[in-house]
Amino acid sequence: MSVETAQQRDVLVIGAGIGGLSASIRLTRLGYKVQVLEARASAGGLASGVEAGGFVLDAGPYIMLDKPGLDWAFQQLGLSTADLGLTLIESVYHVLHEDGRTTAFDHSLNTTAARFEAVYAGSGAQYKALVKHTFAIHQNLKPFTFKTSPGVWDVLRNGALRHVPFLLSSLDRVLKQSGLPEPVRKGISIWTHVAGQPVAQAPSPMAFVPGLFHEVGAYYPKGGMQSVATLLEKAARAAGVAIQYHTKVARIRTAHGRVTGVETTTGEFIPADALVSNSNGIGTYTELLENFKPAEKAKLRRLPLQSPGVCVYLAVQGRNPPYYIRFKLNGTGCTAFVQPGLLEPGLGQDGWYPARLIAPLDHATAAALGEAGQHTLMDQLLAEPWWQENIGAYRVLHRRTTFEWGREYTLYHDSMNPVMTARFMLKGRIAHRSPHVRGLYLAGSSTHPGQWVSFCAISGVLAADCLAQDFPAHA
Repeated sequence: MSVETAQQRDVLVIGAGIGGLSASIRLTRLGYKVQVLEARASAGGLASGVEAGGFVLDAGPYIMLDKPGLDWAFQQLGLSTADLGLTLIESVYHVLHEDGRTTAFDHSLNTTAARFEAVYAGSGAQYKALVKHTFAIHQNLKPFTFKTSPGVWDVLRNGALRHVPFLLSSLDRVLKQSGLPEPVRKGISIWTHVAGQPVAQAPSPMAFVPGLFHEVGAYYPKGGMQSVATLLEKAARAAGVAIQYHTKVARIRTAHGRVTGVETTTGEFIPADALVSNSNGIGTYTELLENFKPAEKAKLRRLPLQSPGVCVYLAVQGRNPPYYIRFKLNGTGCTAFVQPGLLEPGLGQDGWYPARLIAPLDHATAAALGEAGQHTLMDQLLAEPWWQENIGAYRVLHRRTTFEWGREYTLYHDSMNPVMTARFMLKGRIAHRSPHVRGLYLAGSSTHPGQWVSFCAISGVLAADCLAQDFPAHA
Protein backbone atom coordinates (compact mmCIF):
# COMPACT_ATOMS: atom_id res chain seq x y z
CA MET A 1 0.00 0.00 0.00
CA SER A 2 1.39 3.43 -0.92
CA VAL A 3 1.89 6.16 1.66
CA GLU A 4 -0.76 8.24 -0.15
CA THR A 5 -3.47 5.63 0.49
CA ALA A 6 -2.18 4.30 3.82
CA GLN A 7 -4.04 5.24 6.97
CA GLN A 8 -2.37 7.92 9.05
CA ARG A 9 -1.71 6.73 12.61
CA ASP A 10 -3.46 8.51 15.49
CA VAL A 11 -1.27 9.49 18.44
CA LEU A 12 -2.49 10.95 21.71
CA VAL A 13 -0.29 13.07 23.97
CA ILE A 14 -1.35 13.45 27.60
CA GLY A 15 -0.30 16.87 28.84
CA ALA A 16 0.78 20.06 27.09
CA GLY A 17 3.92 20.58 29.14
CA ILE A 18 7.32 21.19 27.55
CA GLY A 19 7.81 17.46 26.92
CA GLY A 20 4.32 16.91 25.54
CA LEU A 21 4.45 19.90 23.21
CA SER A 22 7.90 18.89 21.94
CA ALA A 23 6.76 15.32 21.29
CA SER A 24 3.63 16.53 19.48
CA ILE A 25 5.59 18.82 17.14
CA ARG A 26 8.13 16.13 16.37
CA LEU A 27 5.47 13.49 15.65
CA THR A 28 3.33 15.77 13.51
CA ARG A 29 6.31 16.62 11.34
CA LEU A 30 7.08 12.91 11.04
CA GLY A 31 3.62 12.38 9.55
CA TYR A 32 1.44 11.37 12.51
CA LYS A 33 -2.00 12.73 13.36
CA VAL A 34 -1.49 14.11 16.88
CA GLN A 35 -3.98 15.26 19.49
CA VAL A 36 -2.84 16.72 22.83
CA LEU A 37 -5.14 16.39 25.83
CA GLU A 38 -4.46 18.99 28.52
CA ALA A 39 -6.28 19.09 31.86
CA ARG A 40 -5.60 22.79 32.41
CA ALA A 41 -6.83 25.82 30.48
CA SER A 42 -3.40 26.58 29.06
CA ALA A 43 -0.17 24.93 27.94
CA GLY A 44 3.23 24.79 29.59
CA GLY A 45 2.71 22.77 32.75
CA LEU A 46 5.21 23.86 35.40
CA ALA A 47 6.81 26.17 32.84
CA SER A 48 3.62 28.18 32.41
CA GLY A 49 3.06 31.59 33.96
CA VAL A 50 0.90 32.94 36.75
CA GLU A 51 -1.17 36.07 36.12
CA ALA A 52 -1.87 38.05 39.28
CA GLY A 53 -2.30 41.71 40.11
CA GLY A 54 -1.54 42.79 36.56
CA PHE A 55 1.79 40.93 36.52
CA VAL A 56 2.82 37.73 34.76
CA LEU A 57 5.20 35.64 36.87
CA ASP A 58 6.95 32.34 36.27
CA ALA A 59 5.20 29.46 37.97
CA GLY A 60 8.01 26.96 38.14
CA PRO A 61 11.67 26.91 37.05
CA TYR A 62 14.01 29.71 38.05
CA ILE A 63 16.65 29.61 35.39
CA MET A 64 17.85 28.08 32.10
CA LEU A 65 21.17 26.30 32.68
CA ASP A 66 21.46 24.14 29.58
CA LYS A 67 21.08 26.31 26.50
CA PRO A 68 22.97 23.79 24.28
CA GLY A 69 20.46 21.11 25.27
CA LEU A 70 17.52 23.33 24.40
CA ASP A 71 19.29 24.34 21.17
CA TRP A 72 19.49 20.67 20.19
CA ALA A 73 15.84 19.98 20.99
CA PHE A 74 14.68 23.07 19.11
CA GLN A 75 16.78 22.13 16.08
CA GLN A 76 15.03 18.75 15.97
CA LEU A 77 11.72 20.61 15.99
CA GLY A 78 12.70 23.13 13.31
CA LEU A 79 12.84 25.98 15.84
CA SER A 80 15.50 28.34 17.17
CA THR A 81 16.18 29.51 20.72
CA ALA A 82 17.10 32.88 19.18
CA ASP A 83 13.34 33.54 19.15
CA LEU A 84 13.30 33.41 22.97
CA GLY A 85 15.27 36.63 23.39
CA LEU A 86 17.65 35.07 25.90
CA THR A 87 19.50 37.29 28.38
CA LEU A 88 22.79 36.03 29.79
CA ILE A 89 22.68 36.24 33.60
CA GLU A 90 25.90 37.87 34.82
CA SER A 91 25.15 37.80 38.58
CA VAL A 92 23.61 34.37 39.00
CA TYR A 93 22.97 33.76 42.71
CA HIS A 94 23.90 34.73 46.25
CA VAL A 95 23.72 32.51 49.36
CA LEU A 96 23.22 33.77 52.91
CA HIS A 97 24.45 31.15 55.40
CA GLU A 98 23.06 30.49 58.88
CA ASP A 99 26.07 32.16 60.53
CA GLY A 100 25.74 35.34 58.45
CA ARG A 101 28.53 34.51 55.98
CA THR A 102 27.77 34.73 52.26
CA THR A 103 28.90 33.10 49.02
CA ALA A 104 28.07 34.49 45.61
CA PHE A 105 28.36 33.10 42.10
CA ASP A 106 28.75 35.11 38.89
CA HIS A 107 28.96 34.09 35.26
CA SER A 108 32.62 35.14 35.37
CA LEU A 109 34.72 32.30 36.77
CA ASN A 110 37.60 34.68 37.54
CA THR A 111 35.37 37.06 39.50
CA THR A 112 33.82 34.24 41.51
CA ALA A 113 37.14 32.52 42.25
CA ALA A 114 38.79 35.82 43.26
CA ARG A 115 36.00 36.51 45.73
CA PHE A 116 36.51 33.11 47.36
CA GLU A 117 40.29 33.59 47.39
CA ALA A 118 39.94 36.91 49.23
CA VAL A 119 38.23 35.14 52.13
CA TYR A 120 39.74 31.64 52.05
CA ALA A 121 43.36 31.49 50.90
CA GLY A 122 43.88 28.87 48.22
CA SER A 123 40.16 28.39 47.54
CA GLY A 124 40.22 30.34 44.26
CA ALA A 125 42.51 27.82 42.58
CA GLN A 126 40.59 24.93 44.15
CA TYR A 127 37.32 26.27 42.80
CA LYS A 128 38.74 26.73 39.29
CA ALA A 129 40.12 23.19 39.40
CA LEU A 130 36.70 21.79 40.39
CA VAL A 131 34.96 23.69 37.59
CA LYS A 132 37.53 22.56 35.02
CA HIS A 133 37.31 18.93 36.16
CA THR A 134 33.52 18.66 36.34
CA PHE A 135 32.87 20.61 33.13
CA ALA A 136 35.26 18.33 31.21
CA ILE A 137 33.29 15.32 32.45
CA HIS A 138 30.02 17.04 31.52
CA GLN A 139 31.22 17.72 27.99
CA ASN A 140 32.34 14.10 27.58
CA LEU A 141 28.99 12.78 28.80
CA LYS A 142 26.87 15.39 26.97
CA PRO A 143 26.28 13.22 23.83
CA PHE A 144 24.45 10.69 26.02
CA THR A 145 21.88 13.40 26.78
CA PHE A 146 20.59 12.99 23.25
CA LYS A 147 20.15 9.22 23.45
CA THR A 148 17.17 7.55 25.06
CA SER A 149 19.17 4.62 26.48
CA PRO A 150 22.94 4.72 25.91
CA GLY A 151 24.47 1.25 25.78
CA VAL A 152 27.80 -0.16 26.92
CA TRP A 153 29.30 0.32 23.45
CA ASP A 154 28.25 3.97 23.45
CA VAL A 155 30.11 4.44 26.72
CA LEU A 156 33.23 2.63 25.48
CA ARG A 157 33.22 4.42 22.13
CA ASN A 158 32.97 7.80 23.85
CA GLY A 159 35.73 7.02 26.34
CA ALA A 160 33.32 7.68 29.21
CA LEU A 161 34.19 4.51 31.12
CA ARG A 162 36.83 6.45 33.08
CA HIS A 163 34.07 8.59 34.57
CA VAL A 164 32.30 5.66 36.27
CA PRO A 165 33.96 6.36 39.66
CA PHE A 166 32.72 9.94 39.46
CA LEU A 167 29.19 8.85 38.55
CA LEU A 168 29.16 6.40 41.45
CA SER A 169 30.08 9.18 43.88
CA SER A 170 27.71 11.52 45.69
CA LEU A 171 27.75 15.29 45.33
CA ASP A 172 28.98 15.51 48.91
CA ARG A 173 32.01 13.33 48.18
CA VAL A 174 32.93 15.25 45.02
CA LEU A 175 32.80 18.57 46.84
CA LYS A 176 34.80 17.33 49.82
CA GLN A 177 37.48 15.96 47.50
CA SER A 178 37.83 19.45 45.99
CA GLY A 179 39.27 20.72 49.28
CA LEU A 180 37.02 23.79 49.19
CA PRO A 181 35.94 25.36 52.51
CA GLU A 182 32.51 24.37 53.78
CA PRO A 183 30.71 27.67 53.00
CA VAL A 184 31.76 27.42 49.36
CA ARG A 185 30.69 23.78 49.22
CA LYS A 186 27.33 24.71 50.71
CA GLY A 187 26.92 27.46 48.14
CA ILE A 188 27.61 25.06 45.28
CA SER A 189 25.20 22.46 46.65
CA ILE A 190 22.29 24.90 47.10
CA TRP A 191 20.46 23.25 44.19
CA THR A 192 20.09 19.98 46.09
CA HIS A 193 18.60 21.94 49.01
CA VAL A 194 16.03 23.28 46.54
CA ALA A 195 15.00 19.65 45.96
CA GLY A 196 14.87 19.00 49.70
CA GLN A 197 17.58 16.36 49.30
CA PRO A 198 20.58 15.82 51.63
CA VAL A 199 23.92 16.49 49.94
CA ALA A 200 25.15 13.00 50.82
CA GLN A 201 22.32 11.49 48.74
CA ALA A 202 22.57 13.88 45.80
CA PRO A 203 24.15 12.52 42.59
CA SER A 204 27.60 13.70 41.54
CA PRO A 205 26.34 15.27 38.23
CA MET A 206 24.84 18.08 40.32
CA ALA A 207 28.46 19.26 40.57
CA PHE A 208 28.15 20.20 36.88
CA VAL A 209 26.08 23.29 37.73
CA PRO A 210 28.98 25.75 38.32
CA GLY A 211 30.60 24.71 35.04
CA LEU A 212 27.33 25.30 33.24
CA PHE A 213 26.78 28.87 34.37
CA HIS A 214 30.50 29.75 34.09
CA GLU A 215 31.30 28.07 30.76
CA VAL A 216 27.93 27.91 28.98
CA GLY A 217 26.02 30.61 30.80
CA ALA A 218 22.70 30.80 32.62
CA TYR A 219 19.90 32.51 30.72
CA TYR A 220 16.52 34.12 31.18
CA PRO A 221 14.06 34.31 28.25
CA LYS A 222 12.34 37.60 27.44
CA GLY A 223 8.98 37.56 29.17
CA GLY A 224 10.01 34.78 31.55
CA MET A 225 10.46 31.02 31.45
CA GLN A 226 6.88 30.62 30.21
CA SER A 227 8.10 32.04 26.88
CA VAL A 228 9.49 28.58 26.09
CA ALA A 229 6.04 27.05 26.45
CA THR A 230 4.41 29.87 24.48
CA LEU A 231 6.79 29.37 21.56
CA LEU A 232 6.27 25.59 21.57
CA GLU A 233 2.48 25.89 21.72
CA LYS A 234 2.50 28.30 18.77
CA ALA A 235 4.76 25.94 16.81
CA ALA A 236 2.56 22.94 17.65
CA ARG A 237 -0.57 24.66 16.35
CA ALA A 238 1.25 25.82 13.22
CA ALA A 239 2.37 22.24 12.58
CA GLY A 240 -1.22 21.00 12.78
CA VAL A 241 -1.33 19.58 16.30
CA ALA A 242 -4.81 19.55 17.80
CA ILE A 243 -4.72 20.73 21.43
CA GLN A 244 -7.81 20.06 23.55
CA TYR A 245 -7.87 21.92 26.87
CA HIS A 246 -9.99 21.18 29.96
CA THR A 247 -9.63 17.48 29.17
CA LYS A 248 -8.31 15.34 32.00
CA VAL A 249 -7.40 11.72 31.39
CA ALA A 250 -8.72 9.26 33.97
CA ARG A 251 -7.39 6.00 32.51
CA ILE A 252 -5.04 4.70 29.84
CA ARG A 253 -6.87 1.79 28.24
CA THR A 254 -5.08 -1.33 27.02
CA ALA A 255 -5.90 -4.67 25.37
CA HIS A 256 -3.58 -7.64 24.94
CA GLY A 257 -0.62 -5.70 26.31
CA ARG A 258 -1.07 -2.74 23.98
CA VAL A 259 -2.45 0.81 24.36
CA THR A 260 -5.87 1.29 22.78
CA GLY A 261 -6.63 4.84 23.90
CA VAL A 262 -7.70 6.84 26.93
CA GLU A 263 -10.82 7.45 28.95
CA THR A 264 -11.37 11.02 30.19
CA THR A 265 -12.89 12.05 33.51
CA THR A 266 -16.16 12.74 31.65
CA GLY A 267 -16.29 9.10 30.48
CA GLU A 268 -15.31 9.75 26.85
CA PHE A 269 -13.12 7.11 25.20
CA ILE A 270 -10.58 8.46 22.70
CA PRO A 271 -8.84 5.75 20.65
CA ALA A 272 -5.17 5.88 19.68
CA ASP A 273 -2.58 3.76 17.91
CA ALA A 274 0.07 4.99 20.37
CA LEU A 275 0.33 7.39 23.27
CA VAL A 276 2.91 9.75 24.78
CA SER A 277 2.35 10.65 28.42
CA ASN A 278 3.65 14.00 29.62
CA SER A 279 1.72 13.49 32.82
CA ASN A 280 3.81 12.74 35.90
CA GLY A 281 5.97 9.68 35.27
CA ILE A 282 5.11 7.66 38.37
CA GLY A 283 1.42 8.53 38.22
CA THR A 284 1.22 7.48 34.56
CA TYR A 285 1.86 3.93 35.75
CA THR A 286 0.35 3.91 39.24
CA GLU A 287 -2.77 6.02 38.61
CA LEU A 288 -3.55 6.00 34.87
CA LEU A 289 -2.41 2.74 33.29
CA GLU A 290 -4.94 -0.05 33.71
CA ASN A 291 -3.83 -3.61 34.46
CA PHE A 292 -0.38 -2.47 35.59
CA LYS A 293 1.54 -5.12 37.54
CA PRO A 294 1.19 -4.59 41.31
CA ALA A 295 4.85 -5.46 41.95
CA GLU A 296 6.05 -2.85 39.45
CA LYS A 297 3.60 -0.33 40.86
CA ALA A 298 4.98 -0.91 44.36
CA LYS A 299 8.56 -0.29 43.14
CA LEU A 300 7.63 3.07 41.64
CA ARG A 301 5.71 4.10 44.75
CA ARG A 302 8.85 3.59 46.83
CA LEU A 303 10.84 6.22 44.88
CA PRO A 304 11.69 9.31 46.96
CA LEU A 305 9.86 12.42 45.79
CA GLN A 306 10.59 16.11 45.51
CA SER A 307 8.15 18.65 46.87
CA PRO A 308 7.64 22.02 45.18
CA GLY A 309 7.19 23.65 48.59
CA VAL A 310 5.40 26.95 49.16
CA CYS A 311 5.58 30.00 46.90
CA VAL A 312 4.55 33.62 47.41
CA TYR A 313 4.17 35.64 44.21
CA LEU A 314 4.99 39.29 44.90
CA ALA A 315 5.06 42.76 43.49
CA VAL A 316 8.02 44.55 45.08
CA GLN A 317 8.86 48.24 45.04
CA GLY A 318 12.50 48.50 44.04
CA ARG A 319 15.08 45.79 43.43
CA ASN A 320 18.04 44.29 45.30
CA PRO A 321 20.90 44.05 42.80
CA PRO A 322 22.84 42.43 41.41
CA TYR A 323 21.83 38.79 42.02
CA TYR A 324 18.90 37.28 40.15
CA ILE A 325 18.38 34.67 42.89
CA ARG A 326 19.13 35.16 46.58
CA PHE A 327 19.11 32.08 48.79
CA LYS A 328 18.99 31.78 52.57
CA LEU A 329 20.19 28.47 53.96
CA ASN A 330 18.34 26.89 56.85
CA GLY A 331 19.86 23.58 57.85
CA THR A 332 19.11 21.15 55.04
CA GLY A 333 16.53 23.52 53.58
CA CYS A 334 16.53 26.96 52.02
CA THR A 335 14.40 29.89 50.91
CA ALA A 336 14.85 31.57 47.53
CA PHE A 337 14.02 35.14 46.51
CA VAL A 338 13.83 35.40 42.71
CA GLN A 339 13.99 38.83 41.00
CA PRO A 340 13.26 38.69 37.24
CA GLY A 341 12.95 42.49 37.22
CA LEU A 342 16.74 42.72 37.52
CA LEU A 343 17.09 40.99 34.16
CA GLU A 344 14.11 42.52 32.42
CA PRO A 345 13.24 45.97 33.79
CA GLY A 346 10.36 46.14 31.32
CA LEU A 347 8.44 43.75 33.56
CA GLY A 348 8.04 46.60 36.05
CA GLN A 349 5.01 48.85 36.46
CA ASP A 350 5.40 52.27 38.10
CA GLY A 351 8.41 51.14 40.12
CA TRP A 352 6.87 47.78 41.11
CA TYR A 353 8.46 44.54 39.91
CA PRO A 354 7.42 40.87 39.97
CA ALA A 355 9.28 38.57 42.38
CA ARG A 356 8.87 35.21 44.08
CA LEU A 357 9.66 33.92 47.55
CA ILE A 358 9.97 30.13 47.52
CA ALA A 359 10.64 27.60 50.29
CA PRO A 360 10.93 23.88 49.46
CA LEU A 361 9.44 21.51 52.05
CA ASP A 362 9.89 17.81 52.64
CA HIS A 363 6.70 15.78 52.44
CA ALA A 364 6.53 14.99 56.17
CA THR A 365 6.76 18.67 57.10
CA ALA A 366 4.29 19.69 54.40
CA ALA A 367 1.74 17.13 55.63
CA ALA A 368 2.26 18.06 59.28
CA LEU A 369 1.74 21.76 58.59
CA GLY A 370 -1.37 21.27 56.43
CA GLU A 371 -2.90 24.10 54.40
CA ALA A 372 -3.26 26.49 57.36
CA GLY A 373 0.23 25.79 58.67
CA GLN A 374 1.79 26.39 55.27
CA HIS A 375 0.06 29.77 55.03
CA THR A 376 1.43 30.61 58.48
CA LEU A 377 4.88 29.60 57.24
CA MET A 378 4.52 31.94 54.26
CA ASP A 379 3.63 34.77 56.66
CA GLN A 380 6.82 34.03 58.60
CA LEU A 381 8.91 34.01 55.41
CA LEU A 382 7.45 37.36 54.37
CA ALA A 383 8.36 38.86 57.77
CA GLU A 384 12.05 37.92 57.48
CA PRO A 385 14.27 40.94 56.78
CA TRP A 386 17.02 39.27 54.68
CA TRP A 387 15.15 39.36 51.37
CA GLN A 388 13.76 42.88 51.90
CA GLU A 389 17.09 44.69 51.63
CA ASN A 390 16.70 47.55 49.09
CA ILE A 391 13.00 46.67 48.76
CA GLY A 392 10.82 49.66 49.69
CA ALA A 393 7.53 47.79 49.95
CA TYR A 394 5.82 44.63 48.75
CA ARG A 395 2.36 43.35 47.84
CA VAL A 396 1.33 39.70 47.95
CA LEU A 397 -0.26 38.81 44.61
CA HIS A 398 -0.80 35.09 45.00
CA ARG A 399 0.17 32.14 47.22
CA ARG A 400 0.65 28.45 46.58
CA THR A 401 0.89 25.67 49.15
CA THR A 402 2.33 22.27 48.24
CA PHE A 403 -1.24 21.00 47.98
CA GLU A 404 -2.23 23.77 45.60
CA TRP A 405 0.80 22.99 43.42
CA GLY A 406 -0.37 19.38 43.21
CA ARG A 407 -3.96 20.25 42.37
CA GLU A 408 -3.08 22.93 39.82
CA TYR A 409 -0.54 20.88 37.85
CA THR A 410 -1.77 17.31 38.46
CA LEU A 411 1.41 16.39 40.31
CA TYR A 412 2.03 12.97 41.81
CA HIS A 413 1.64 13.33 45.58
CA ASP A 414 2.28 17.08 45.24
CA SER A 415 5.78 16.44 43.89
CA MET A 416 7.44 17.81 40.77
CA ASN A 417 9.19 14.50 40.07
CA PRO A 418 11.24 11.83 41.82
CA VAL A 419 14.32 13.11 43.62
CA MET A 420 17.34 12.76 41.33
CA THR A 421 19.30 10.42 43.60
CA ALA A 422 22.55 8.86 42.41
CA ARG A 423 20.88 5.44 42.33
CA PHE A 424 17.95 6.69 40.25
CA MET A 425 20.29 8.48 37.82
CA LEU A 426 22.30 5.31 37.21
CA LYS A 427 19.10 3.40 36.44
CA GLY A 428 18.37 5.95 33.72
CA ARG A 429 15.23 7.29 35.39
CA ILE A 430 11.84 6.29 33.92
CA ALA A 431 12.21 4.94 30.37
CA HIS A 432 10.90 6.91 27.37
CA ARG A 433 9.69 3.64 25.83
CA SER A 434 7.52 1.75 28.28
CA PRO A 435 8.84 -1.76 28.97
CA HIS A 436 5.43 -2.74 30.34
CA VAL A 437 2.94 -2.04 27.57
CA ARG A 438 3.34 -1.61 23.82
CA GLY A 439 2.47 1.78 22.37
CA LEU A 440 3.11 3.78 25.57
CA TYR A 441 5.90 6.39 25.72
CA LEU A 442 6.80 8.89 28.41
CA ALA A 443 8.24 12.42 28.29
CA GLY A 444 9.00 14.98 30.96
CA SER A 445 11.07 15.59 34.04
CA SER A 446 10.84 12.02 35.39
CA THR A 447 12.30 10.52 32.24
CA HIS A 448 15.47 12.40 31.44
CA PRO A 449 18.44 13.65 33.50
CA GLY A 450 19.55 17.19 32.78
CA GLN A 451 18.68 20.82 33.41
CA TRP A 452 15.13 22.11 33.38
CA VAL A 453 13.59 23.11 30.92
CA SER A 454 15.91 21.74 28.29
CA PHE A 455 15.71 18.11 29.35
CA CYS A 456 11.91 18.15 29.19
CA ALA A 457 12.14 19.31 25.56
CA ILE A 458 14.82 16.70 24.83
CA SER A 459 12.70 13.99 26.42
CA GLY A 460 9.77 14.88 24.16
CA VAL A 461 11.93 14.52 21.06
CA LEU A 462 13.39 11.21 22.25
CA ALA A 463 9.98 9.78 23.21
CA ALA A 464 8.63 10.74 19.79
CA ASP A 465 11.59 9.12 18.07
CA CYS A 466 11.06 5.89 20.03
CA LEU A 467 7.42 5.87 18.91
CA ALA A 468 8.43 6.48 15.29
CA GLN A 469 10.86 3.55 15.42
CA ASP A 470 8.10 1.23 16.63
CA PHE A 471 5.12 2.49 14.63
CA PRO A 472 5.51 3.85 11.09
CA ALA A 473 3.50 7.02 10.57
CA HIS A 474 1.19 5.25 8.10
CA ALA A 475 -0.29 1.83 8.78
